[in-house]
Amino acid sequence: MKIYTHALVLVQGKEDGVPLLALAATLSRLLQMKITLAHICNDYREMNYVSDGLMDDAVSKDVVQAKALFSELTSSVAEHVDARELVTMRRFEDVQKCITDTGVDLVIAGHRNRFMGALTSRSAEYVNHLNVDVLIKHIHD
Repeated sequence: MKIYTHALVLVQGKEDGVPLLALAATLSRLLQMKITLAHICNDYREMNYVSDGLMDDAVSKDVVQAKALFSELTSSVAEHVDARELVTMRRFEDVQKCITDTGVDLVIAGHRNRFMGALTSRSAEYVNHLNVDVLIKHIHD
């Protein structure tokens, strides 16, 4: 088995963040692996369809909410966890850049079984777009 040294845990909210971070913490204890928690929000400013001032507020609100989520999640585990908010419209390119810049060798993401889930899952797309191993954990509803 490959020994991983740094995991990037991609979360959308508390519902997937709690079990994904718990999994990463367990792996961290076993492998002495570093953990980075990340949330991706859309950069509405790049869509350029309304005033940038209005879009700045929307993006700022998302970032503030993500930071509150990070605080709640990181306080739930004993391990040290770094956190990153990725504001982008180029999801795969910017996640790959984050992986390269931080030395990540494992991405952990969640997946829910739901109608059309196999077709709309972003987690499955990470497998095809990133150059590191991806661990997809089923998130129960």
